[in-house]
Amino acid sequence: MKFYIKPKHFAQHRSFKIRDESQGELFKIKGKFFMGMRKLSMKDMSNQVIYTIERAFSLKFYRMYTVYNSQGEEAAKVHRTYGWFRPRYTVLIKDHKMHFEGSIYQHAFSLHNEENKLAQIEKKVFSFGDAYEIDVITEKDPLLHLFLVVVIDQMNHERKKFRG
Repeated sequence: MKFYIKPKHFAQHRSFKIRDESQGELFKIKGKFFMGMRKLSMKDMSNQVIYTIERAFSLKFYRMYTVYNSQGEEAAKVHRTYGWFRPRYTVLIKDHKMHFEGSIYQHAFSLHNEENKLAQIEKKVFSFGDAYEIDVITEKDPLLHLFLVVVIDQMNHERKKFRG
């Protein structure tokens, strides 16, 4: 499944929409990680929450985030650490460790489990303008993997904007 986010919505607002190939609106992303708001949520177009991620308070070197599903149950954990001045992310879904490959700073990376690529994001040029194309390859929990890729990309975008 392919999804699209236009950069102007992705970069400047506290909320933006995820669209399908025909530019139909599918989901809304709302929230921020910096400046007080430490959560991000994905809602369908009728405003029903699908997934939410919240940052847990911690004094440790790494940051920990928890993803909750629509019933408020824990769906995944995201750990952010730093190595050689770059953020590194590890995702745990039901004790299965996921990792990212590619350039997170260039917004061209993919989420992998032990065997397969699950989802990827990259910037593309289309007739309707530039957009981020997100390709969710897996059939199991596709919306969770879509949300995780969007979350990591949004964390890095806000981090660069906040510092720069």
